[in-house]
Amino acid sequence: MLAKQIRKYARFLLVGCLALNEGEKLFITGNKEIEKFADIVIEEAHNLKITDIETLITDSSYQKEIYLTKSYEEIIKDPKMDKTKYNQMAKEGYAFLSLSSPLPGYLKEIDPNLLASVQKYINESIKEFREYQDKDLLKWNISAVPNPYWAKALHLKNEEELWKYIFEICLIDEENDPVKLWKEKLAKLKKRAEYLNSLKIEKLIYKNSLGTNLEIFLPENYLFQSAEGKNIVNMPTEEVFTSPHYAKTNGMVYSSKPLEYQGNLIEDFHLEFKNGKVVSYDAKKGKEILKGILETDEGSSYLGEVALVDISSPIARINKIFLNTLIDENSCCHLALGQSFGECMKDGLQKEPEELKKLGLNSSKNHVDFFIGTEDLTIEAILKNGEKRMIMENGNFKEENL
Repeated sequence: MLAKQIRKYARFLLVGCLALNEGEKLFITGNKEIEKFADIVIEEAHNLKITDIETLITDSSYQKEIYLTKSYEEIIKDPKMDKTKYNQMAKEGYAFLSLSSPLPGYLKEIDPNLLASVQKYINESIKEFREYQDKDLLKWNISAVPNPYWAKALHLKNEEELWKYIFEICLIDEENDPVKLWKEKLAKLKKRAEYLNSLKIEKLIYKNSLGTNLEIFLPENYLFQSAEGKNIVNMPTEEVFTSPHYAKTNGMVYSSKPLEYQGNLIEDFHLEFKNGKVVSYDAKKGKEILKGILETDEGSSYLGEVALVDISSPIARINKIFLNTLIDENSCCHLALGQSFGECMKDGLQKEPEELKKLGLNSSKNHVDFFIGTEDLTIEAILKNGEKRMIMENGNFKEENL
């Protein structure tokens, strides 16, 4: 039964998420831990008459070894660390399937400054791909794939148990059509986003007992979006999201879940914002990793995303931290440091980055989500006409039409 559901999941990523048609091209990325699953994806792609398929697979053990033994200059010149194929594939019109299979804590022995420097270089090297992505010029999807190391980090019995969680949150079962189920879910999320857009919000005020007290302004002509569109970019997805005005966030925000980033964990951290920028921060664990994120470039210390998710979402009800941003961000409200989304502003996809920046959207080579939702989180909207509207209370959307 497990093998049958794994194959069903693979096909769903191609048909339901990437919405691929006969003759389109596919580019699969991930680490060596997903190779067997990637082979199944390729078989299913061939069944769909998609034959132009490229892959880029990272060897995690080799990567760890060179981080431990090589200098920065040696690492960035290593052909196995080269990610510029992303640019080539984007130019040639490939659909991108990124298979996320984290290894929590795997790189904990590595110098955080070295990790940050290499990641900064990689982000710069795939700038052209990011431009295609930001302008919605290609199909792309990120989806989770289990591995034994990840299952062990979650204190599960085995990889099979983790697969069962993935099937549950991605609506993959023997009887139902996941494409149909996700169309129904996405329709509800789209309606939620449309309602938030109709409110004409000036700013959002976040408060909870952890100490979060944060004021986030939205730009003129903001647009809340859902995953409903030409394809689903994240699987799973439970959020509606927009991009804030990068220079108009003030106050303090506290994390509510650990953040897994590049094989390391950042736990119990907080950020203080003034005029949009992080001016102070701390973490009980992983402070140097957090520092590396904030210092990626000028824009990485400003917000690029505001995302709203019920604390009682299907993923939250499982009551498990997955140590995978893709999943954990869909269990509660979250924010993101770094790059904004052009589609989160009216006609934003038609505007150049410089124009978007003038209108209030952030620009960065990085985009890092972190989780802030709690069972006592309140989010109050101050509308442009001065009215107040409680958007979330006790971590959940308050109004019925939300």
